[in-house]
Amino acid sequence: MVKNRNIILFSTLILLIVLTSLVPISLFPKGSLHITLQILKGILLTLSWAVFYYLIKVTFFERYKHVYKKDVPRIVLISTKFFIFVCAILSIIVFVLGQSILSIVALGGLLSAGLTFALGELILDAFSGVILETESPFDVGDWIKTLDGAEGRVVKINWRTVILENIDEYLIIVPHRKIAQGFTNYSKPHKGYWDSVEITLDHSVPIERAERILRAGVMTVPSIHQQRCDVTAMKADEGGITYEVRYMVPDLLVYREVKHDVIDNLTQHLHKYHLRISEVIGEYAVSKGGKPYQEETPLTIANLIAKVDIFEGLPKSAVTKLSESANRLFFREGEKIVQEGDAGQSMYLIGEGLVEISIAYKDNAGRQKEKKLFDLGFPEYFGEMALLLNEKRSATVTALMNTVVYEISQSVLKKTLKDHPRAFEKLAKQALERREKNKLTKTQMEKLKEKREAPSKGLLANFKKFFK
Repeated sequence: MVKNRNIILFSTLILLIVLTSLVPISLFPKGSLHITLQILKGILLTLSWAVFYYLIKVTFFERYKHVYKKDVPRIVLISTKFFIFVCAILSIIVFVLGQSILSIVALGGLLSAGLTFALGELILDAFSGVILETESPFDVGDWIKTLDGAEGRVVKINWRTVILENIDEYLIIVPHRKIAQGFTNYSKPHKGYWDSVEITLDHSVPIERAERILRAGVMTVPSIHQQRCDVTAMKADEGGITYEVRYMVPDLLVYREVKHDVIDNLTQHLHKYHLRISEVIGEYAVSKGGKPYQEETPLTIANLIAKVDIFEGLPKSAVTKLSESANRLFFREGEKIVQEGDAGQSMYLIGEGLVEISIAYKDNAGRQKEKKLFDLGFPEYFGEMALLLNEKRSATVTALMNTVVYEISQSVLKKTLKDHPRAFEKLAKQALERREKNKLTKTQMEKLKEKREAPSKGLLANFKKFFK
């Protein structure tokens, strides 16, 4: 129906143009009839161009809105109306008033040259705006940065300029021609934005170890985006080895807060390992609080065990026994350290890196799925449940990055804890809490009504089998 109506309108348009343009007024005698015919011809020409604009609107503009689900760029609408208006005026001058087309073209050329010279930048802005709106490389709400340094979130796009709001909430007006020269869109193809800090460590720290420790320090920062982080050694000089630590910021508006959290967490993480820090961390000096900086002794397995909360209060002889028997293991990023359902005869202490704890469950359709519970890093531990409860592994543990763990066997742990019931009670309590938490999580995921076991009156009674 719409298509037939457009055909009728188009035919009517052609007929109007033929009637008004090809029939010369000079055929009619001078006088009132001549003037009347001139007026009628002008009205018909005006109507014909109005119908022509309507056809363009229905045929092209409406289809554009239907296909791309957005309005036609304002600059295109304005340019189309201006073009039709000029054509209507010229056609009336030529076909109604009988003026020579050559003189009009010559006059138009002079006027165009003058306007182009006077309004060159304005015209360039307008055409640049047409190109930008057609390609749509950014939208309102995107954070962009131009080649000359103008940076901010796009709050408005008009026919000549783009209005940005910077991080200090000031408005920056940028002409389209400036943006058309090139810009960076921090919001596409995703909202995340890469930022970085530089850390300089002593030459005595192996690069692969520095990478593990620095990545773990950043990936435990809650405000970074999707735990995305990488570490690269950039240079080595007399001050040490400088690393670029890159991390993903969820939105450029919060990059200052995220950078603060990253630097704070990194310095705390490095101090946990007793690492020698260079006098300068990139742009940031290490705060000494007005006192001489005193390096601690390098972190050993004994130091690590002493930092684990369940082993606090153990005598030095017991810590030494555990550290001498601990087995150092290395796992690459994505490698499974513990698999749910396997038998467990040992527990693990995290020395360097970060691991993910997850459980398997079945949804209502019976499909096997994986649920992430939490992450663990230095100086935390895992695997104690299967060890103490004589059960199979209740969760899967995966290395989120290159990770170093220390394995303590059941036999060694049994000998150590037998003489220290307080440490055993603490470990047993932690194991029971994790077991119940995992069970509850799996129950919620599978939407099953499972009766929880009533806790025993004494924790030691729950683990009698451990010392058998």
